[in-house]
Amino acid sequence: MTQFVPLFGSDFRLPERVCIVAPGPNGHGHYDAIPVDCHVIAVSKAVLIPGLRAGVWLMNHTQQDWFAEADARFDGVCVFGSRAVEEAPTLTPKKACYVYDCAGEPLHEERVHPVDGFIRMGASVSACAVQLAYNFGARELVLCGVDMSGDAYFDGTQNVHPSHGDPWPAAARLDRLLRWMRDERGIAISTVTPTRLSVPERRA
Repeated sequence: MTQFVPLFGSDFRLPERVCIVAPGPNGHGHYDAIPVDCHVIAVSKAVLIPGLRAGVWLMNHTQQDWFAEADARFDGVCVFGSRAVEEAPTLTPKKACYVYDCAGEPLHEERVHPVDGFIRMGASVSACAVQLAYNFGARELVLCGVDMSGDAYFDGTQNVHPSHGDPWPAAARLDRLLRWMRDERGIAISTVTPTRLSVPERRA
């Protein structure tokens, strides 16, 4: 059985510049816009993007028809929510595996519950990646493929659990969190692809 180390209190760290890559179709054809000095966190199916140099793979749900292929191809650092670990406790060898429990109240669009020392649910797996980056060293976040709309993936396939909508209801909750990180914590946040989030386009 794969050994998962509790994330908080571990030796896990990230550099100051992090790019969060989600599998939204807006990312297709734009992955070369990711700054070369960004450490890449791939969320969900984004880990299968051809040529993506992901250092971390973040998952909340592993009961996906593409999971076995992703597991076989990725050999970096896994960071999984506890539910994902329960669903798929055995993985092919990785550099390291960490697990987190989602704590406290979920994210809300009208108020922010601080996420210092926590990863809260309620605003998509990309929001979990944002909190991971924030808690473990990032001072600049670059988003790619975090569309927050529709049910398609970068490769033209569809989510097996569709009906997210346009925009996703989670978009307002993630927007609120990002504003708090920017205004209260001084985190620089931008995107290299179109998104329904209120995030500025990154200038080269």
